[in-house]
Amino acid sequence: MSQLPAATRTRLSRRRLLGSAAGLAGAAVAGSLLSGCTGSGEPAQSPGPSGGGAATGTVQWWDQFRPLTALFTKDLFQPYAERHPGVTVERRELDAPALGQALQLARRSKQPPDVHSLAGLDSSPASLVGADWFQPIDEFVDLAGSPIADQLLDGIHRFDGRIYSFPVFSGRTHDASPWLNTAQLEAAGLDPAESPASWDDFRAALRTLKAKLPEGSSPIVLPGKIPGYLEALITRFAMAAGAAGAVAPQSGEYVFHDQPFLDAFEFLMSLQADGLVHPASASMDTRDARSRWAAGQATVYPWGAWFIGGLKVQEPEAVERGVGVWRIPTPGGTPPVIYSAPPGGTFWVSAQAKLPKLGADVMFSMLDPEFMKKLAAAMDQPPILADVVAEADVHPAYRTNIENLAEDVKLAPQPQVRNPAVAQALVEMRPVDPNLGTIAQAVLTGANRDFAGALRTLSDAMSKERERAVKAAAGKGAEVSLEDWVFADWKPGEDYRQ
Repeated sequence: MSQLPAATRTRLSRRRLLGSAAGLAGAAVAGSLLSGCTGSGEPAQSPGPSGGGAATGTVQWWDQFRPLTALFTKDLFQPYAERHPGVTVERRELDAPALGQALQLARRSKQPPDVHSLAGLDSSPASLVGADWFQPIDEFVDLAGSPIADQLLDGIHRFDGRIYSFPVFSGRTHDASPWLNTAQLEAAGLDPAESPASWDDFRAALRTLKAKLPEGSSPIVLPGKIPGYLEALITRFAMAAGAAGAVAPQSGEYVFHDQPFLDAFEFLMSLQADGLVHPASASMDTRDARSRWAAGQATVYPWGAWFIGGLKVQEPEAVERGVGVWRIPTPGGTPPVIYSAPPGGTFWVSAQAKLPKLGADVMFSMLDPEFMKKLAAAMDQPPILADVVAEADVHPAYRTNIENLAEDVKLAPQPQVRNPAVAQALVEMRPVDPNLGTIAQAVLTGANRDFAGALRTLSDAMSKERERAVKAAAGKGAEVSLEDWVFADWKPGEDYRQ
């Protein structure tokens, strides 16, 4: 993956993994991480960067989408420059942690890029909008007439009636699909096309691998250096065990201490206890882990749809060798149900942008269906116009993964969509430490084995912080209460229609 929601938004490199733990309040991770075009189906038409005027200059654009480097250059920025003489786009690509640090420094020195993603910024979009990081773009581009107009939501893309961003990628995705070295699986007598349905089946397959792999190779790699990766992985396994996310929609309560999260910790600890996890996992970030996997040091790597796109760019020989994908397993072997937030904004125009109109217009050109088809072919996250995947030139494993995700991922309720004033409470929320990811780090490294106590403390701390934030927002005039997190009409296993 190019380094998290996004829908998840978190500290990982995708939009669904980009929010803080407060962003999980809608019962889904960040990010990150949805199905087809529900708008007009007509190509998005750009009105021009200044109402038809001839603006010129160099748009500064920063993101973390390394597998999309050639696509952005060849199929987005260069064609835009050809259509708009005098305009160029200068792109800077960094991994998520480095990007977050660079954006913080650039903002303090009043030299930010015109357009950037949220990777590495450990705050929810609502918090960043409240802190004046961005400016609205609806006066620059015609989003109301675009194919995704009905997917623009209050508290996610629209704040105080103004649109600040829009989704480029689908949210019907998650970041824990087991990606496979098919050559190693077949050598061990395992079928890459047959997903182990249960957690016990998954462990048994990894134990079979352990007995057959050459020295120096491990059955699975889990890049534990990144707390956000572990936070997302634990949450996805908890969902596989029956949780809806960090917050239970029917009660509105934080449930880190409930059985699904306890089971998820037990499951990951069992993999480690069996000696199945690569011994250097704790020191790896997500790119390190992919490189080790590509070198044959691990057979299974739980990650998102973007995994194979990153391989094609950085380690194409691994794709030639053979790559496959399984479904995420569940405790009892039943079909998985993973919940995800509606897709969030992917790129944002800085409040300090020197060329905000041009930046917004370059962003808007991404909604052209022909570009969307090429975006699908890059095999990163599935595009927001997800129907184009069927026509795109993609690897069979990628197509299989997208088909699985379409069945397995359901959209979760978001309190800030039902009541936009919730966004003001999210702005007030402060990070709680240790969070789920750092608790997982401590548990997997042996620094703290009392994960049950730590999870109870986390639920209590998050509840107290949310209550404080709600009171603070209400004291500033926001009509928000803890009841906004309660969705009595939510039904497990179904999309929640916002």
